[in-house]
Amino acid sequence: MKTMRRRPLTITEILLWACHHRAVTGNWPTKDSGCIIGALFETWIAVDTALRVGLRSLPGGSSLAQLLAEKRGVRNIRDLPPLSVEQILEWADGYFQRKGSWPTIASGAITSSGGETWRRVDQALRSGIRGLPGGSSLARLLKKHRGVRNRRVPHATLLG
Repeated sequence: MKTMRRRPLTITEILLWACHHRAVTGNWPTKDSGCIIGALFETWIAVDTALRVGLRSLPGGSSLAQLLAEKRGVRNIRDLPPLSVEQILEWADGYFQRKGSWPTIASGAITSSGGETWRRVDQALRSGIRGLPGGSSLARLLKKHRGVRNRRVPHATLLG
């Protein structure tokens, strides 16, 4: 039985497909994005596998997520940078200076953070991931370091 040999791929071609995917869908592709728009018989999982293993003239040792992070600045959720309490407080102080109020988990994207959101920061503080100790929250952090009252905690419980 004769197997069909797949043609070689280039990084440039993969990046063009990825940019086209984003232009059409509004999102960068992931390995689970299915068929590649405009590329007959190509899928994102096959491209990811070729990047990982080194198939189709690609060197291997990478992934679609790593390639997009390196070449297009796309956030790679499997390789997020560590966070620090100091950095979070600096972002919160900047938010307060711009908005006149402290951020909450619903405050959205963090300016000049490279794609962080207040909700993700809160999750990291709670879970103890990305270099943070865990067992905290954005509200608790702001209470402890900036004296911000947690609006969800009634005054009576703060007194007792």
